[in-house]
Amino acid sequence: MNARELAAALVVCAAGGLLFNSPACAQDQGTQEINAEPSQVNREEPVTVPEPTPPTEAAPGLPGKFTFGGAIRARYDVRFNSVSLSGFPKTAEHFSFDTLALKAAYDSDTIFGAAQYRFYGGSFIYGPRNGYRGYPGEVNFPMWAYIGYKLTPADSITFGLNQVPFGLTPYFGSSFLESLGFTMGIEEIYNLGVKYAHVEPDFNYQFGFYPSASPSAFGISRDSARYSTNIVKADSYVPFGSRNAEENMFVGRVEYFFVKNDLASLALGASIWHSDIYNFDTRQTGSKQLEGLHLNATYGPWGFKAIYVRQDIDPKNPIRNDLITIGGYDASYNMATHGNFISGEVSYKIPEDIGPFNVVPYLNYSAYFKDRSNFKNSERYILGAAWTLKADPNLVIYSEGVFGRNDPYVGAGQFLNGLAKGGDNKWKAAFIVNIGYYF
Repeated sequence: MNARELAAALVVCAAGGLLFNSPACAQDQGTQEINAEPSQVNREEPVTVPEPTPPTEAAPGLPGKFTFGGAIRARYDVRFNSVSLSGFPKTAEHFSFDTLALKAAYDSDTIFGAAQYRFYGGSFIYGPRNGYRGYPGEVNFPMWAYIGYKLTPADSITFGLNQVPFGLTPYFGSSFLESLGFTMGIEEIYNLGVKYAHVEPDFNYQFGFYPSASPSAFGISRDSARYSTNIVKADSYVPFGSRNAEENMFVGRVEYFFVKNDLASLALGASIWHSDIYNFDTRQTGSKQLEGLHLNATYGPWGFKAIYVRQDIDPKNPIRNDLITIGGYDASYNMATHGNFISGEVSYKIPEDIGPFNVVPYLNYSAYFKDRSNFKNSERYILGAAWTLKADPNLVIYSEGVFGRNDPYVGAGQFLNGLAKGGDNKWKAAFIVNIGYYF
């Protein structure tokens, strides 16, 4: 273990919740993040539903339209269950730079495409205490990069680093931090492959084949400098860390709207995910199988989302097959290979403005119930709100209280095995505010 890995290991084991910024960078405004997809979303929050998109009206003589943009974000964190360098409990408070994202998109009657690249570093998370040199851009990776073709107004095919069609898309809820699903690698995942999509007003389905996961880019970890949470080669500080890669992913998703009018909507859907898991130590190939059911509904200003996922992974590890190492945002940790995931959310779009803001509060609960009786279950509650500035909707603020038990991102000492055998099984708390300007 070199000096950087040792420093990272000490912080991973002791520094506290919301480490390495992982899911906290994961969700921007839905219209900001997927506006280059061939099928737009319903921009009336709080629920996101796919809609067919009419052909792009390009200017005469031009084949299509290029757009460029990005985001810059800062964050304020209060970690109520952190520890000092000497190992004593403390409450830690930080205000720091979060993310710089740059993106480009192209859209025409037939061809579409988009790419986004993200830069991290120079913050308290990616600082010298965690083994970094502490300059902006020290950790960077692509979020997505794809090109596609519109076969018809309802059908398209996408190639490249694109979102895997599984469960509630693009997110399982409204939270900026996202649910434990993102931490597990089943929510908002971008992998390399091809995806076919068919979208009608009341019915949609997608299926894809992904030969490999998203690539690891630039950071100090062995294999985890990436946006999506993927199965990875463990860093040396991970106990019983495995060295695996996910390959040949076959993923399918279908959704039908039983109700869809100006007052209410109700959609039910199902997903399936099967892939090969290659182990670099045993040189054997195991498998991963996910089955999911989801619900997406609205009633007036109320929004409701729920999802259930069954997970079974056979990693063919040399020692332990009841856990596997996963990683993202330049850090890796363990997860139990067999269990049931659930997530549910209620949101409300406040009709009246609060000062200069439009506000959508939400309450989200997610949990991973593990099959092994001696593994402690992981749980996360998020009580938060999205604040959009009326005078400039490009300014969006998320404020969230996060409560977790055996949650890798909430509380000291939970990171490495909270999602596997569990941590200390005590509730931890944190408060996060993310301020973003999307241009």
